[in-house]
Amino acid sequence: MIVIKLVNKLLSVLDIAIVRRSSLSRLTSEAARSPIMPAEPLAVVSIASVQDLIADHISTLQQDLVRGRISSQWHVIDQVEGLLPAPVSLTCELCGASHLLSSFKVLESHCVFGGGRLIRHQCPDCDAVFGPSKMMRLSPAELSQDYAVHYSVYQEGDSTDLEIRTFHALNPTKEGIYLNFGAGGWSKSVQILREQGWNVMAYEPHHSGDASHEPYVISSEQELNHIKFDGIFSNNVLEHFRHPLQEMRSMSQLLKPGGKMSHTTPCFEYLYEFTRFHLFFYLGRSREVLAEKANLLIDSYTEDGEFINYIYSVKH
Repeated sequence: MIVIKLVNKLLSVLDIAIVRRSSLSRLTSEAARSPIMPAEPLAVVSIASVQDLIADHISTLQQDLVRGRISSQWHVIDQVEGLLPAPVSLTCELCGASHLLSSFKVLESHCVFGGGRLIRHQCPDCDAVFGPSKMMRLSPAELSQDYAVHYSVYQEGDSTDLEIRTFHALNPTKEGIYLNFGAGGWSKSVQILREQGWNVMAYEPHHSGDASHEPYVISSEQELNHIKFDGIFSNNVLEHFRHPLQEMRSMSQLLKPGGKMSHTTPCFEYLYEFTRFHLFFYLGRSREVLAEKANLLIDSYTEDGEFINYIYSVKH
């Protein structure tokens, strides 16, 4: 009886119920004798459809549990952080300038993905916005784990069109070899470009995609470092870097002589601050500081709504 009650609870959303044969016969007889118009015939439901409904319900419950765990974890972290004394001074994570904490502008928001309170700071010297500090303190392994849990219950939007536009900003040639850096599994840009005859490969440092079995997907940093590219492009990636200067230098070392990088992100402005995974916003002077400290030249800049693109080449 307990099992039947559970199944009937799940089936209630479909206006369906499982009843005993004797009960069904009794209800049918009563309906025949009743002056009230008989109800519509009961739907016939296959066991397979019931199993699918139960599986979907269980999957939804599991995802809700994971989301609840994420929210609880960051709520506890926020409570603990609230008990800690504020530092007297702060050092910019991009340009390295150190000042009293009061010299930094504080920007506070809330993570819509269960990440709790987000407190970031804007450098008075280079204008970069960095943080939240609770994310900056995570080790690489902890950060990767947080990404893995996040992508198990949340999906990124499809950025295929923006990635393809970012690629063509390189003025590529069919003879060249190119890399989509941070090519998450939600985008089909690499597949589309390859079908069009472009030699494009993909690299995703956080394993969020489902195409890692494809031969054009580079699955490890070691493998990546053995290839040289005529161009590298990314969309919505620079804001995720924990150490952007180091990452930009590393990417530039993957370029062939004369190669260029094309990077697009709305986080060249203070946009999409509602996620804990956006660690840097490159406002004002920080755009030039990023290039200068990474030994790069800014070749061109395009802003078209939220499509904000920079083309970089290596400084000689």
